[in-house]
Amino acid sequence: MEEILDLRQLRPAQLEPLLAAEVEDWRRDLLWDYGASLSLIRQYLTARVLTGYGLVDHDGRGTARGYGFYLAEDDKAILGDLYVHPEWRDAARSRERLLLAAMLETLQATPGLSRIEAQLMPFRPAELRPEFLAHGFRAYSRGFFRLELSSWTPDGSVKAAGAGLELEPWSDDGLEESAALIHRAYAGSIDATINDHYRTEAGALRFLHNVTRFPGCGAFDAACSWRLRRGDGRYAGLVLVSRVEDGVAHITQICVLPEARGGGLGRRLLSAALNSLRLRGYRISTLTVTSSNASAVTLYRRMGYREWRDFDAYVWEGGREVFSRQRGHMGRS
Repeated sequence: MEEILDLRQLRPAQLEPLLAAEVEDWRRDLLWDYGASLSLIRQYLTARVLTGYGLVDHDGRGTARGYGFYLAEDDKAILGDLYVHPEWRDAARSRERLLLAAMLETLQATPGLSRIEAQLMPFRPAELRPEFLAHGFRAYSRGFFRLELSSWTPDGSVKAAGAGLELEPWSDDGLEESAALIHRAYAGSIDATINDHYRTEAGALRFLHNVTRFPGCGAFDAACSWRLRRGDGRYAGLVLVSRVEDGVAHITQICVLPEARGGGLGRRLLSAALNSLRLRGYRISTLTVTSSNASAVTLYRRMGYREWRDFDAYVWEGGREVFSRQRGHMGRS
């Protein structure tokens, strides 16, 4: 018999076989060392502060067959993870959907919460989309792309792109200006709908702190990250890179100011990053992209990237709408 329990009721040892299996799945399916992230998860489990649910088998040992957690702050929540041990999965992903429904129903019933975001890369869209849509989420298709660096040839023509712009290596100087660049680059875009960090300079600065200082997106590699500086001293574009596994790098961010697009700056930034990766002994580069961003998809394919798998980003912004609807029902009762 299985039971869904609050994660704060479980001992870390109950989830240990689950976490060990998850590390192997991430390494095999996404070329990603998930160990650093799981180290933080273990700490939160030990402190009994990780919010979410575990699916527990009453086999005498209370072994967890699956778990999911979320992070909530102010009026927003993010789904951090969802995983079921391979031995207990079925084709319909029924246990994953049970855990997912428990998390979504808890969050949507939380007073003051008006936004939920989720990007669960290990799942194909068909596996979880019905559950998200049933809970009022919108789905946005995204692609996970991969490039074998041994097959990439540096393009000498990119040096001419952006005449008058200076390519410089990443440093923490100008972090606020870099955040302003990211905010401007994504203003009004689908990506700003998916990730509301992009909607404000403060949010973009928080995104930068997360990428460069915490392990969720891998270990930030400043030596392979670059910015393009204009003649007036301000930035026109940037590319950020993290190491996610031995020999594997992930492009965590690449963006160019709207007025500077169309001149090959994205290609120049990406080429600088890929050249740095090859020189530092990386074998593979990966990145994610929103499928509707046709210009970015075209650039990546021309650079040699190939789509490896697809997944969905999900967004719910129903807090105020649901509250209004409930008030309407109360008024008619």
